[in-house]
Parts: sequence; structure tokens; C-alpha cells
Amino acid sequence: MMNADDKHIGGSAPDAPGDALDALSRIDSRQLRAFLAVVRHRNFTNAAEALNVTQPALSRSVQLLEDRLGVRLIERTPKSFQLTRFGNAVFDRAMAIERHSNQIFSEINALQTGAEGKISLGVGPSSIEVLAPAITAFQNARPSLQLRVLLNSMEKNYQALLDGDLDVICTALNFPDHRRLVTEEFVKVENIILASAEHDLAGSSAVKVSELATYPWIFFSDDAMGYQRVAGFFAANNVSPPVAAIECNALDAIFKLLKSGPYLASVPSVVLPDARRAGLDRLETEGAFWSVAIGIAYLRSANPPPAITALGLALRRHFEVAVNV
Repeated sequence: MMNADDKHIGGSAPDAPGDALDALSRIDSRQLRAFLAVVRHRNFTNAAEALNVTQPALSRSVQLLEDRLGVRLIERTPKSFQLTRFGNAVFDRAMAIERHSNQIFSEINALQTGAEGKISLGVGPSSIEVLAPAITAFQNARPSLQLRVLLNSMEKNYQALLDGDLDVICTALNFPDHRRLVTEEFVKVENIILASAEHDLAGSSAVKVSELATYPWIFFSDDAMGYQRVAGFFAANNVSPPVAAIECNALDAIFKLLKSGPYLASVPSVVLPDARRAGLDRLETEGAFWSVAIGIAYLRSANPPPAITALGLALRRHFEVAVNV
């Protein structure tokens, strides 16, 4: 038997690629906007008032969308309102279209108008070396914009963003999803182990995990998740994880410490060119380290500030180039 929402209306639903493209060409953005308003308000009358149209006009828009898709989206009775499974699918896609449309206009506006005011940007200690040229170029192109850049761990940047102390953060996106935040992933970056080029383990083709645990380690300050990932790597190889010999919140300081002693540290591979210029190198281990997603996060809003959109574009482009070098 077929459920009510499995029955096609207004003819058969498109099933061939050509039919799907033809159906898509007949969908008007106003119909999607009307459908979104009805779902959000759970009521045709209130949705019509919000869009400043008559209720019959709104109903016709939704009906036309259903006819052109060939499926029923909403089950309507005098006392109930329920989306069909097709309606739920269309709602999710229509929301994505709305977000992308808003982003297009925000990006165009950001590129057309010089951003003014201030932006507070939180950056992870391992990212600032890579991002400094992009941040400088972005600010030079917008001399009326003041950038406040704060270096901190992912956890502290995440909390500062939720507290309203930062406008945007650029960091590893390992923090929990939050309904108030929008995240945009830029790249996936592999984590590696660094040591001085003169280290006892330097040049080995495959350093054993048990050997790594015999040397002192440097970790980023207040980076509990980073330490947990390292500890998990050792635990997976049945080796007790190292205890931090030194904690530091500045990448250049970590480079200097690695250069001066038998220390090891885990960092994103994107900083490897800078590390090699500092006299450091990557240790080749018998087990692969993890990859992390790098990107930005900012507070959710219908229209993100143009300056944040433009900054996100600049950082994304720079990261993509840096990773592919």
C-alpha cells in the first residue's frame, strides 16, 4: 500500500535526469520562499502576513510548487499541519538554498564595499604563522577596518566566540556543534611530529611509537583536545602517552624550544615549511597521525556582516594555497 505522501499530485514525479532538470527550471524562488515561510510559521495566515501577501496567493504558490515537483509537501487539515517526507526533504534543501543565496549577496557586498569598523579574530597558535600574510593583505585592502587578533587554544577561542568576545575564529573545528554557530571548513590538515634536525630520531625511516614516548614533549597550552588526540595515538599502540614537559601558547617559541633540546611536538603539517626554515624537521613514524579540519566559525545570523564574509574568503583562499604548496 502507498502512504498518502507517496502519492504523486499533478501528474508523475520526474524520474529521468532530463525530467528532473525540466522540473527544476520550473521552480520559482518565490515558491520556495512561500513554502519556507509556511513551514516556519506552521500556519498559512501568519506566513502570509510575514510575507505581506494574501493567504490565497500564498496557498497558490505552495500548490504550484507541489504541482511542479509532482509530490505533496504538506498535509493540511483544518486542525493540523504536517510535512510529508517529501516536504521534509524540500525544506532542508530550500534552507540550504536560502543560506547560499544570502552568502552570495553578502560576498558581493563585501567585495564591492570597503568594510569598516572592527573585527575580533581568534586564531590558534599553530595557524598564525600561516595566516599572517592573508590577514595583513586583507587589512591593507581595507584600511578603515581594524583587526583585533588574539592567539589562544581552540577551546578558549570557542568559548570566547559563544560569549561574544570574538566575532570569528579560525582554528581546528574539533569543538562540539552548537546551534548558535556557523562553521565553514576550509581544508583537512594532517598532524605530524616535529623535532630538531639534529635530534637522535631525525632521519629514521619509521620511528617506533615506544621510542617517541621516551623523549620529553611540548604541548600547546590549554589544548586539552590536542593532548587527548596525542594520548589516543599512543594508547592505540599500547604505549603510555607522554606527559607534557613544557606547555607553550606561541608556535615560534615552540620552534625555538624544539631546536634547543631533545623535545618533540605535534603540529599541523601546514606549518612544516616554516619549521624547516627554523632548523626542524618531521619525524617519520610507524603509525600515521590524525587529520583535522581547519576553518572558521562565527555566530549564526540571517546575514553575516560583510567584513566577516570577506575575511573568511581571504583566509580560505590562503589556506588552500598553503596546503597545496
